[in-house]
Amino acid sequence: MRIAFLTYNIDPRSGWGRHASDLIYEIKRLGHDVIILKEADDKLEGEAVLKRGLGLVWSALKIRKIVSGCDVVHALDAYPYGIIASLASIGLNKKIIITAVGTYAITPLSLRRMAWLMKWAYVRANHVATISAYTKERILEKLRINIKVINPGIKLNSLIRPDDDLPRDYILSVGAIKKRKGYHISIPAFAEARKNIPNLRYKIVGDQSDRKCLESLKNISKDHGIEEYVDFIQNISDEDLDKLYRRAKLFILTSVNYGDNFEGYGLVFIEAAARGLPVIGTLDNGIGDAVRDGINGILVPQKDIIKTKEAILKLLSCPDQEKIKKSSYDWALDHEINKSADEYIGMYGN
Repeated sequence: MRIAFLTYNIDPRSGWGRHASDLIYEIKRLGHDVIILKEADDKLEGEAVLKRGLGLVWSALKIRKIVSGCDVVHALDAYPYGIIASLASIGLNKKIIITAVGTYAITPLSLRRMAWLMKWAYVRANHVATISAYTKERILEKLRINIKVINPGIKLNSLIRPDDDLPRDYILSVGAIKKRKGYHISIPAFAEARKNIPNLRYKIVGDQSDRKCLESLKNISKDHGIEEYVDFIQNISDEDLDKLYRRAKLFILTSVNYGDNFEGYGLVFIEAAARGLPVIGTLDNGIGDAVRDGINGILVPQKDIIKTKEAILKLLSCPDQEKIKKSSYDWALDHEINKSADEYIGMYGN
């Protein structure tokens, strides 16, 4: 089969870019032809020809000839790519797959000028998948359609390997510096945990484009007297990120919802599990599909500093760290990219 993928980018430095890249190249590895149509010019394979807003129709016309030579059009998010895929395929009898991710799968359904078009695209698609049960529930609140949950996967062959003997003295977060990631909760929780574990540090890895949010987080660290124990890191290689994962004691990301803005899944939890880390996430979002609550980690209520602190102390003081490590490894193995790719290939042929 020949599949046209519509996505933001395939840049592995971002969570969704990494998933898009891994999924596309796994399907390519399985013998299918792929065409990559992107919104952002990441200087990688594919054409950056997609636009949102007033550019939706222009984008559809731009790619229509390309789509006409494909068997399947797979949109890696509902807006704008699901809409563009549906518009570009009118009259061409092409199979349309929409993978609904998070915020942009939901928000357009509440916008007066966009809701009808988003609903039309969902209904017109041959199959709609979501990356988590939470995203599925949020769509079904607004639109009754058939939806299958397909959790994202990662490439594990280079991740699970024996640990080194280097000291582990920090907890780790990976995710862009922005309010939705909940660092304004995890930093105070870390400050409280340090009262019991005074040598503990906190490393936060992620894009720092939101300078206002970054300064706010630095001020929170300063207000709690822990600024010298919190490190903000960005623009590092995959190799250096891998080292940070492997030398961490625990992974934490306390994402919070703001209206229709929410964590659609949390691929970083699987990446952390692949290194054997215990993890802490939050309830009432897509993270629930990425963590085995009570098995390889703990899910805490959103915006709850005390519960988050208690989870940090509970996981770091657990006497059976090897059991947690094995649980994380096993969980990661159940989320290898070939499994989600196989499910999508089943959709393509159905």
